[in-house]
Amino acid sequence: MKKKLENLSQLANVAELSLNAELAKLAEIKREEEPLRLKLSQLEASRQQRADQIGEASAFDMASLMGADIAWDQWAEKQQRQVMLQLAKVAERREAQMERTRKAFGKKDALGKLSERIRKSL
Repeated sequence: MKKKLENLSQLANVAELSLNAELAKLAEIKREEEPLRLKLSQLEASRQQRADQIGEASAFDMASLMGADIAWDQWAEKQQRQVMLQLAKVAERREAQMERTRKAFGKKDALGKLSERIRKSL
């Protein structure tokens, strides 16, 4: 029985290492997501700021008159779509990694509980 407990203990250690590896991969994906979210919020803030400036303008706005405003807004919208697409891809990878992490946690937890039962029965 002690040999089984030793083997189970070794499996639990491997499961814990596996869980830590999966958690590290998940953290890396989260780090990839942060700059994309920042860029998206900056683009949204810039578009909102420009909309507020146009709304407050009492005189003619040269950028609007020359069409630069429309071109910039189209550019900003295109950038937002690209960032959102990148975020969607990262979110898809994050969800897949979350599933792998959940499985690794489940294995670690099950082995830990099994080890505890065997220890109690000794």
